[in-house]
Amino acid sequence: MREIFLKERAAHPLCEARDFVKLAYQSEFGGGHMAKDAAESLERLRSEYTACIGARIGPEDAFSPVGGGLVRLNLRPAAALGLRAETVNGLFAHAANQPRGSVEGLEEKLALLRSLAGELHLDAGELDGAIDDWHKAGFPAVGHSDAYHRAYRPAYRLVGDAAEAFLPLFQAIDAHVLERGRAVIAIDGDSGAGKSTLGALVAAVYGANLYRMDDFFLPPERKTPERLSEPGGNVDWERFRREIVDRLGSPLRYRPYSCRTGSCGAEVSVEPTAVEVVEGVYSLHPALRHAYDLKVFLAAAPDFQRRRILERSGERMLQRFAREWIPLEKLYFERLNVRGESDLTFELS
Repeated sequence: MREIFLKERAAHPLCEARDFVKLAYQSEFGGGHMAKDAAESLERLRSEYTACIGARIGPEDAFSPVGGGLVRLNLRPAAALGLRAETVNGLFAHAANQPRGSVEGLEEKLALLRSLAGELHLDAGELDGAIDDWHKAGFPAVGHSDAYHRAYRPAYRLVGDAAEAFLPLFQAIDAHVLERGRAVIAIDGDSGAGKSTLGALVAAVYGANLYRMDDFFLPPERKTPERLSEPGGNVDWERFRREIVDRLGSPLRYRPYSCRTGSCGAEVSVEPTAVEVVEGVYSLHPALRHAYDLKVFLAAAPDFQRRRILERSGERMLQRFAREWIPLEKLYFERLNVRGESDLTFELS
């Protein structure tokens, strides 16, 4: 957080105590107070976006750090990057709906801010007074200072930092939607790389259907040595192609397979959406690739992968991943050139 405060001073030399207080508030509580009505939020954003298109106020980064897993997505560069207003609003709404911080967490950041008054060229007494008055008022949402507004004309939305990490993906999806009216995305990659998390984010931002390859793993009776020796043989790609891939764009039904019960569950009915997302290892099997507009691969460095699986599943399951599932995935990735056939690759470490 110290680095974020100092970066804010460097990027906006005219910012005042109020602007640093706002930064601390956003880091802890996000922007949920602005996203209570989805339709109103989008209409307000569209109006701002229209004003931002072609506007210039000097150099401006697309993203500014806030902390707490959030960044400011600045609307002028966002428009220039080809992000649709609907996508920015979706990213904003998703971030606003996540669990946020606490008054205790905010007070810790304010204590840090007080300690940095000299480095930030702030009057310590004035800063203390502003924070104390704000505390007595119950820490309500606070706006930027008049000086900040005049100098920088702030226009941004708070979004999760994944928006910055996966910016090329959101740009590519928007390009397809603008050109064709729809987009089908597949997210494959290493165990523990975050495929499910990214798939859920994309689905939330675009109001998309989300299909999980975990729902199509091979039942035990079909896990013969011959089948498992096939690259990608650990998944029932035939059923996935028949029930999902061949019917994308039309109403469809399928029964998710449960590894816990070893059987298929209740039938799920799905209506088509403009964006459709498939996530999970084996989603880029050669028999399925033709259906996708965008093929995404998430590559996890070994230490990152081990840590993520351990945190998510525990030591016993980590050993099973290492012994059983990761070797099958590697066989599939290497023999079928999955990474090489992908449109976008993201390295996680």
